Amino acid sequence: MRLQQFQIQLVEKTRRHLPRALKDFEPRAFFTLVKVFYRQPKLHYEVWVRGKDRLIEVGLHLEADPATNDALLAYFESRAVEIHAALGARVEIERWTHTWCRVHEIVPYETLDTALAETVAKKLTRMITILQPMLEATDEYARGH
Repeated sequence: MRLQQFQIQLVEKTRRHLPRALKDFEPRAFFTLVKVFYRQPKLHYEVWVRGKDRLIEVGLHLEADPATNDALLAYFESRAVEIHAALGARVEIERWTHTWCRVHEIVPYETLDTALAETVAKKLTRMITILQPMLEATDEYARGH
């Protein structure tokens, strides 16, 4: 399957799996990644297909201003036990660069196909279902950064 077909299936399957209250996201595809966000594009979910490495990253990216990112990183770190219980021990909560942070999981794969799109969509759905209500409960999200 071509990457663009995989991305289209991923978005469709994710939207289908999400509860009604979370179905109305904005998707954006750029080269090898898909971003999904609600009100704030800088606080988005991302699926990045790293074809050469045969890895897919599924995660929440915090790419707002440094103060917002730091506060959100501290918030998610303070809820790490709960996040790992809901999403699994493979999920990492980390500062990726000096300008942004992420809560993510790496998924190895062999080939892009419908079964993989379904698997990744379910992981993304679960991540959105768990993390989006947490994110929306923060002052940083409410302020619109």
